[in-house]
Amino acid sequence: MARPSVVLVVLPLAVLATLLATANAQDYTAPVPSPLPDTLSPPPPPPPQDYSTTTPPPASSPPPPSPPPPASSPPPPPPSPPPPMSSPPPPSPPPPASSPPPPSSPPPASSPPPPPPPASNWTPVANVNDPTIQQVAQFAVRIYALSTKELRMQLLSVISGETQPCDGGYNYRLVITVTGGKKTQYDAFVWGILGTMSWKLWSFTPHVV
Repeated sequence: MARPSVVLVVLPLAVLATLLATANAQDYTAPVPSPLPDTLSPPPPPPPQDYSTTTPPPASSPPPPSPPPPASSPPPPPPSPPPPMSSPPPPSPPPPASSPPPPSSPPPASSPPPPPPPASNWTPVANVNDPTIQQVAQFAVRIYALSTKELRMQLLSVISGETQPCDGGYNYRLVITVTGGKKTQYDAFVWGILGTMSWKLWSFTPHVV
């Protein structure tokens, strides 16, 4: 009779344990896993460097190569040549030597010759071949030939002559022979001052015998 009592005691304990386990199982909820983040978080920053210890400087890199020189621009065109300089006018020729008296323009044909001076003041020419007399005769022939365009007329000789003082010079009245003219003998009336440029041909007419 003793064994059945033990069984009765044991059975209630087993039933109680089963009930407790069931109650605990109902109260327990499994942990919900945390949702995954949409994006990964960045890694943590590196730890700050310790500047207390000096590190050798990095090796200096070589300098970059210098850029090539720019292409030389084409040389500028040569300057235009200057305009030619006008040549100076040629120098005037020197005046001819004043050996004979210069020719002077004869008086107009319409004007009458001056009246002859009184005959008392005339002095006959002693030597018709005197250089002064020859020079006066050459002057008279040259002026008359230029004024009448008888350029072939030339003095041949002086036949006779007279002189007379007048206005600081002399009057010369000469009878001359020429070649190349309309006549062969002429009477020339000339005034002039020796050694100066003052000479005039008053008249040059055919000689009347």
